Amino acid sequence: MYGLASTRSAMAGVRLKPARRDNNKRYDTLRMTRTRSGVTVAAHEVHMLGSREALDALLESNKGKKVVLNVSSSKCGPCKLLMPKLQKFADEHGEKCTFAKFNFDEDKSLQDAVKEWKIQGVPTYRLYNEKGECTKMFTTGLPDKLGSALYLFLT
Repeated sequence: MYGLASTRSAMAGVRLKPARRDNNKRYDTLRMTRTRSGVTVAAHEVHMLGSREALDALLESNKGKKVVLNVSSSKCGPCKLLMPKLQKFADEHGEKCTFAKFNFDEDKSLQDAVKEWKIQGVPTYRLYNEKGECTKMFTTGLPDKLGSALYLFLT
């Protein structure tokens, strides 16, 4: 239980809203809202994609903006561990970059994308430039490596 008190104090005032279905945009959205002293601040979103078509629509609608795609599995421990780090980057850089995630074990079209992209491990991150082209792909379970790679990509 080492560090439990500090974790609780860090999470004090943080309320998670469940994912909601947005049929107009064809992908689910995960929103985090922080409440401090009665002030509510909405954080940027990490889009939860449910199909390959949703990914294509997201890339098309975000032309002119960088996109970070997290490819993961619902059974992957490191994927769950790194999600708060990805959310932190979304909060800090959400104006100039779109963050998205999909679990490839939820839809067959996503499994086909994993085969097409030759992904051999998760979590894998695909970084798209402003034209919608994948410029870098890497797999890591280390928070420091994720942080440095995203920082270099976003700056």
